[in-house]
Amino acid sequence: MILVPAAHVVETLAQCGERGIRAAVVISSGFAEESNEAARARDGELRAVAERFGMLVCGPNSEGVVNPLKPLVATFSPVFHDPRRSFPPVAGHPRPIAVSCQSGALTFSFLSRGRDRQLRFTHQVSAGNQTVLEAHDYVDWWLDEGDADIFLLYLEGIRHPDGFRAVAAKAAEAGKPLIVAKVGRSVAGRRAAASHTGALAHDGVIDDAIFRHHGIVRGEDLDQMVDVAAAFALCRLPRGNRVAVITGSGGSAVWMADILSAHRLELPVLEDDIQQRILALLPSYASAQNPVDGTAQAIHEVGYARLVEIVRESKRIDVILLIGSLANDATAAQRAEELAAITGSTEQPILLSTYTTASPSSMAAFAKAGIPCYTSMPSCARAIRALVDYVQFQARRSQPRGAEATPSGLREEVGRALAAAGPVLTEVEAKAMLKRYGVPRPPEALVTGAEEAAAAAARIGGPVALKVQSPDIIHKTEAGAVALGITGDAAVREAYQRVLAAAKASHPEAAVHGVLVQPMAAPGDEMILGVTRDPRFGPMLMVGLGGIHVEVLRDVVFSPVPIGRDEALSLLGDLKGAAVLDGVRGAPPADRAALAKLIAALSRFAADHGDLIEEIDLNPVIVHAQGQGLTVVDALIVKRKH
Repeated sequence: MILVPAAHVVETLAQCGERGIRAAVVISSGFAEESNEAARARDGELRAVAERFGMLVCGPNSEGVVNPLKPLVATFSPVFHDPRRSFPPVAGHPRPIAVSCQSGALTFSFLSRGRDRQLRFTHQVSAGNQTVLEAHDYVDWWLDEGDADIFLLYLEGIRHPDGFRAVAAKAAEAGKPLIVAKVGRSVAGRRAAASHTGALAHDGVIDDAIFRHHGIVRGEDLDQMVDVAAAFALCRLPRGNRVAVITGSGGSAVWMADILSAHRLELPVLEDDIQQRILALLPSYASAQNPVDGTAQAIHEVGYARLVEIVRESKRIDVILLIGSLANDATAAQRAEELAAITGSTEQPILLSTYTTASPSSMAAFAKAGIPCYTSMPSCARAIRALVDYVQFQARRSQPRGAEATPSGLREEVGRALAAAGPVLTEVEAKAMLKRYGVPRPPEALVTGAEEAAAAAARIGGPVALKVQSPDIIHKTEAGAVALGITGDAAVREAYQRVLAAAKASHPEAAVHGVLVQPMAAPGDEMILGVTRDPRFGPMLMVGLGGIHVEVLRDVVFSPVPIGRDEALSLLGDLKGAAVLDGVRGAPPADRAALAKLIAALSRFAADHGDLIEEIDLNPVIVHAQGQGLTVVDALIVKRKH
């Protein structure tokens, strides 16, 4: 443990290395967290000393480490200033939790907030500046050590994203949840992007995509993270998202039902025979459908345990949620004791939401029975949602992703062509490149004269679109270089001259390759697909609903690449407006299978050639009725500037 002025830390660390010490925690601040050159130089010198001696260094600018398994308390955190406050038990029913944070103050706040809930905390590390070890490096070690099953992390930055993803995959394989707060979601300072995809990408949505891919639960705030950790620590994992509510408060039941539904949790009506058995215990004015409103009188006389014993036999229920009061310690202890006798044999996880405040002794009694308690209805719903999402993630992970492998010859051939292309590929060039990966291309023709345009339109038949092709005109519509719904030879010739004139007027220096003549797409649902290169995680696929959904509502989801068709279908389900694809107001369902095939193909192209690509846009993509495929209306590829 090094606690000396910053100017002497490197020398002290070197002395430790010379004496064979291979691990150190540097409490001292005055390194890269400061803006002056001397502080930043010390950071580099510290890293060099660690590399020279093969030392593992926590910090600098760390608030220390705590490990009750030793026991070791090596921190100045005020959480440990009162010797009358003991650690929660390090052995017992709850699954153990470990903490790793870049923020020193927040590191030990989780134990402070979870202590009264009888949560078990083992290792707690303030990672500090992460000069040598990052926050996820500790998780990697804890996974091998086996002393913790749930991990809470607070991150301000990820210096080695490949290492972070490897640890996340390792935790998923072990079935040990990561609950991670990653701050810095603001779009402020995002670079100007040429494509819609690049403009829509920012740290927050990219982090969400990586987290979803690896089953990481996003931490929203301290209380939410502790609430979710409590659910994982005390509950079995549910089979699905169907919740039964048992309560003595009708108002609370209605309120909670609304909140659960808002979190995409179902409250199915219980089977008739289950209802009849419940009603036999309740007054005539009670309800047994779901929520089960036993009324205050019945809960007082019957208790929760007897009702749970009946409800747990339902084949329609995955989670049991109790709503009650924890205002009376004696009553709470009695109810917890009754429930403790059946929680071990109950397949569904059981949680409790209290509409009154809860004393530490009440929460401790229920925790001992294996039931986490919540004083906030939304927090309770979020905790259940986290359990359900984790189960769904593990189900997806257990199935083959099905991402196809590109034949090496094709990958190399397209790679050479892409490398030889200019910095921006026009629609014609981009579609030709993507077609090699199975991206469908409508019948269309690149022309360089008005008569040639008219002849191409006649061959295509029906209304056509004319679009100027220039690598210097990325946004063709804004330049007036697009004409839509043109019919007849004379109209096509006039439109050809008009779009060329508009292009030259708006971009007089642009290199024009010609005009693309293509059929107007048949009706369907408008989508946008794209790829953007994140500076940390590399190529990221984007899928979104087009039109107003992307322009105003920004209804988009991202994913690392590559992904298979099954995962593409799952990704579509995460769109807020995904129901649009099922058909609304009499419209037929969209061809999701064709869309999933396109998503998988684009993701494979991005994975194979990510080093060359900055952005890709397929916008719009018109998805036709089920079984009728789709049309890629426009395409753009922007290459990386090396």
